[in-house]
Amino acid sequence: MRILFIHDFYQRFGGEDAVALTEKKLLQEHGDEVIPYTRHNDEIKDYGLWRTLTMPAEVIYSRQTVADLREIVENHRPDVAYIHNFFPLISPSVYPALKSLGVPSIQVVHDFRMLCPTGVFYTEGRVCERCKHGNFLHAVRHRCYHESYAASALVGSAISLHRISGGLNKVDGYICLTEFTKQKLLEVGVAAEKLFVKPNFIDASHVRPSAAGGSYALFLGRLSDEKGLWTLIHAFEKLPHIPLKIAGTGPLEGEVRHYVREKQLTHIEILGFKNGQEKWDLLLGSLFVVIPSEWYETFCLVVLEAYAAGKAVLASRMGSLPYVLEQGVTGELFEAGNPEDLAAKANEMTKRPEELQRMGMHGRKLAETKYSPEQNYRQLMEIFSSFVPSRTADASPLILS
Repeated sequence: MRILFIHDFYQRFGGEDAVALTEKKLLQEHGDEVIPYTRHNDEIKDYGLWRTLTMPAEVIYSRQTVADLREIVENHRPDVAYIHNFFPLISPSVYPALKSLGVPSIQVVHDFRMLCPTGVFYTEGRVCERCKHGNFLHAVRHRCYHESYAASALVGSAISLHRISGGLNKVDGYICLTEFTKQKLLEVGVAAEKLFVKPNFIDASHVRPSAAGGSYALFLGRLSDEKGLWTLIHAFEKLPHIPLKIAGTGPLEGEVRHYVREKQLTHIEILGFKNGQEKWDLLLGSLFVVIPSEWYETFCLVVLEAYAAGKAVLASRMGSLPYVLEQGVTGELFEAGNPEDLAAKANEMTKRPEELQRMGMHGRKLAETKYSPEQNYRQLMEIFSSFVPSRTADASPLILS
């Protein structure tokens, strides 16, 4: 299949960029022709005065995107367009452009950019859905985007014009990572027949699981308010007998380090950013993984990394997390923002080593089946094929659980 692969890379490489590259590689490994159309937000750093002044208009409607896509489609005749991120350089103009060129567009819903200027339904330290139905003045009033009235107005205007012009309906299909995201799109009127659920995946073949043992709880991720860092810290203040390792960096790093030092919380260790084998060593040596998010995670790849390592997960009952974690089967859930509930659940989990091992092995089984690369590829081809009648999906049966 010929797939036009569209993605706008972020200045700070993150999970969405990683997923996009991994799926691109997956398609290529299976022999599909992948035609990349990518931009990188680092381009903005090199803009001169005129380009900087005209950028607001380009965020709303990019003439370059329209021209580039026309040339690509004429030269390559793709069967479908697979879109990960369009913001800000590619812009929402990607949708009407593809529609006019007769190329079906499939958008992965990594965030809620078309419903919320921040993309995450989170502002001023709490979940917020005020803009969901199209009134983006709320975002300007609360300076939701980069804490700026002007930037919030710009992004809000781009989304508003897209919504007013029927942009949500110009997308032929949406890939939702869980049923939670699907429900959010249904709430704003996206037709059910356009919504497909396909999770992220992980290649667990290179990881030898270690479900038994472990001597500490582990947090992996960005050190920021929405990730529930203070809930995590306050919970483990009550658990001096359970070591906690925190791996990551972010705006709260300095403040959290100071707090841990001042309170003499010697059982809490701030490790900084870890990746590669260091990250996997931390996972394999953990007792369980904690995900205390207080925003709408649309998936959270850390869950799959924990599964691959054979570890149980303790996560907040927030966003898509309850759809990825199976309560009592691969881990436990607690009330988001509630350090007492988190502490109680963590303390209880440490008392059940055999159950932790059972949860970890079940998670590993899911990593090898439901969330495997092969399963993901079959699901993706089934979705693509519904927009390309002349093609047929892989006949292998889907593994749904």
